[in-house]
Amino acid sequence: MRQAIAIVTLVASVGLVAAGCGGGDESSSATPTVDWADGFCTATTSWTDELQAIGDRFDDSSSLSLDTVEEAVGDARDATQSFLDDVRALGRPDTQSGQQAVDELNELATELESSVDRIEEEVSGASGITGAISASAVVVVEVAKMALAVQSTRSRIEGDVSSELQDAFKQADSCDGIG
Repeated sequence: MRQAIAIVTLVASVGLVAAGCGGGDESSSATPTVDWADGFCTATTSWTDELQAIGDRFDDSSSLSLDTVEEAVGDARDATQSFLDDVRALGRPDTQSGQQAVDELNELATELESSVDRIEEEVSGASGITGAISASAVVVVEVAKMALAVQSTRSRIEGDVSSELQDAFKQADSCDGIG
């Protein structure tokens, strides 16, 4: 039961990132910078939706086992890798601080990959339901750190010198609701 609570907490922490980006609608922008911001928010929303779906698997506590936790961790790694691939594919935004944005995304990639490695290490060392419960606590902490890292990176990218990316995030349809 504690494992189910941990998984629910994990899903709630991922929701913090989802609240930062709107739906995955196509942007009606005319500028490459807005398209870049739209791509970033779309990738973020897809990632949080996938992590939410992974957490939803644990709604029924009768299905909790070390195998289901291991499967969820593998799926979370895949979702995170897809997110990073999507964000890297955006390339450098065409702004004065475009290289800063790329550098921030590279730092984010390192941080997310480290968190996923830590989660996998913890789960692979677990045995039985007690081990799964213990590992799930690490999962919750690492996913919360991942969600905050994405939010922080977006804020730093948005704070570029010329405010071009800040304006682009405001104009991108998939970033609706971000203050």
